[in-house]
Amino acid sequence: MAVRAKKMGFRIMIDFHYSDSWADPGKQTKPSAWARYDFNGLMKAVYDYTYDVMSGLKANGITPEWVQVGNETNNGMLWEDGRATNSMRNFAWLVNCGHDAVKAVSPQTKVIVHLSNGYDNALYRWIFDGITANGARFDVIACRCILLLRTGRI
Repeated sequence: MAVRAKKMGFRIMIDFHYSDSWADPGKQTKPSAWARYDFNGLMKAVYDYTYDVMSGLKANGITPEWVQVGNETNNGMLWEDGRATNSMRNFAWLVNCGHDAVKAVSPQTKVIVHLSNGYDNALYRWIFDGITANGARFDVIACRCILLLRTGRI
């Protein structure tokens, strides 16, 4: 699909959910293949998986403009290890594993940390102050916001 999108002139963003199903603010379940990993194993898995996908894209002529490390990570990702309320440090380090893998393959690609609830300043301050204090590396903050339209006017 990325090859088709590139041929049509689209800009490419890859979104890693790091789960066997959709990851969202209430559900950040580890892939079943990673369920028994200790935290070091989990960090290696994030790096290796991200690196492998990025390398596969590169081998097919695809350089994503952006890569989202996690989806709607309002309380971290890859729970319980990466749950931010349990360990902001662990969440920051998982972000770094994804970041470092992306940059190893494609230094110019921007790495995104993505949260939902774009209206919630306290959430954004808590997460981004917390992961920054724990050394997280990222280029872009992204949010999912809901825009409601009423009678054609915003």
